[in-house]
Amino acid sequence: MLVVDRQAQGDEPLVVERLVCNPLDPAADLPFEVPQFGAPAPASAGNAFLRLTAEQLAQYRQQLRRRLDGQVEQFDPHVIHAQHIWVLAQLAVETGVPYLISAWGPELVDGQVDPRYAPLAEQAAVNAGRILVPDASMLARVEQSFELDAGRALIAPEALRLPESLDAAVPVATICGDLLRLYQAVLDERFGGLS
Repeated sequence: MLVVDRQAQGDEPLVVERLVCNPLDPAADLPFEVPQFGAPAPASAGNAFLRLTAEQLAQYRQQLRRRLDGQVEQFDPHVIHAQHIWVLAQLAVETGVPYLISAWGPELVDGQVDPRYAPLAEQAAVNAGRILVPDASMLARVEQSFELDAGRALIAPEALRLPESLDAAVPVATICGDLLRLYQAVLDERFGGLS
């Protein structure tokens, strides 16, 4: 897993590669706060993608590309699963590995506000094997925002949507089964079925 974080370590029970953004950490990969979607009202509320300078955006993309390339070289994945129709999903295009995206919405707003992100999002969306969305409203927004082939964007299976409460947690086997079917569909579409 590749994530952007403020610190180099976490407490996950799995291997997580972190791109560290932290202006107070001399060992950080990038000397600015983790960018977020939307522009918080006061600058002290945090960093935002919309506030990145051209140089910071170039550094962010370069560091993510380097990390993603390292992950691809190390693991030789069959499929990449990116979060948001955004920078990392666009970098997945450049790897040549089939990929799908989980879209959540804030990236569509920022992409409309800042023209630097629109071409990245467009390239990520039109080349994605699938774009998973949480509901019909988001599906309509994605389909209106990008020229996609029919069936490319779809509402994620229920097991892959965030539960309303922790009590509604879905068994891991169900989640894995749904992901496997989606990943297989992306692979079959790219390379043809193996049956």
